[in-house]
Amino acid sequence: MVLSAGALAVVNPFAAGGRAARLWRQLESAVRAGFPELGVRFTTAPGEAEAIAHDWGLRNARGVLLVAGGDGTLHEAVNGLFRSESRAQLGVIPVGSGNDFARNAGIPLDPREALRALQGSPPRSVDLGHLAFQADSGPAARVFLNSVSLGVSVHANRLAQSLPRRGAARLRYGLAGLAAVLWSKPSRYLVTCGDRVLLEGLALNLTVANGAYFGGGMRISPDSSPADGTLELVVLGPLSRLRALQALSQLRAGTHLALREVSVTRLREPLRIASTGPTLRAEADGEEIEVAGGLTIRVLPAALALLNAPS
Repeated sequence: MVLSAGALAVVNPFAAGGRAARLWRQLESAVRAGFPELGVRFTTAPGEAEAIAHDWGLRNARGVLLVAGGDGTLHEAVNGLFRSESRAQLGVIPVGSGNDFARNAGIPLDPREALRALQGSPPRSVDLGHLAFQADSGPAARVFLNSVSLGVSVHANRLAQSLPRRGAARLRYGLAGLAAVLWSKPSRYLVTCGDRVLLEGLALNLTVANGAYFGGGMRISPDSSPADGTLELVVLGPLSRLRALQALSQLRAGTHLALREVSVTRLREPLRIASTGPTLRAEADGEEIEVAGGLTIRVLPAALALLNAPS
């Protein structure tokens, strides 16, 4: 069944280890009071939020799409909305474990406060990142809200996803990051932006950031903002295990940028990343992507209308 109401809530009841289902039951009456014609769809499997948002967006050029979930649910829903070419406004009810996009956009992390911020808030335009690559099935593209990463953070993200979702995201991502740093090795990349070669050699990690936070509250790019029309490339060069552990320990505060092995480049032109291996593994907003060949990343300024972020 495809809903065509002017407002739709996409709810991931499994987010935060199932805590999201309980929170939604507590919030639903207040949500419906603010959006009387609200339709509600619950996701039951990966990829479903994208399909729901896409089908709804095709039938609603305007309106409000509310997403109650974490960064993965948001990533799916925004990709579905983007593919539908709908100009609907997005409202975020952060009930996931990481909630990095809420941090990046200034949305209250308390779901009740985030809901109150929806009432009467004028929309604010925020940027999206756009990722184009070659998949097994042919050319593919995704948009992202927070970041795209390659290298050690892909391994850390995979480990974090395998750990129990109950409990603090900070601990889960921290343990995963520690394990990944201890066992990962640098990879060789060619990174270009326009006619500039930004990197030709080894790196432990590459992140293209649209916001300051990733990985459950780590400040990978402290000066990044999803409303400045730019992306930032953060390169973590080859490091000894001891230096890598030092960088990891400084990520949450954002002080890792002082390390000589770390560089940051602001991007306004498309960025191209290639590797000497047959495939690249990347993660976009925590969702893993396998890339054949290389990938191109660019900013889409003011591409998304966000309801409950401060102006």
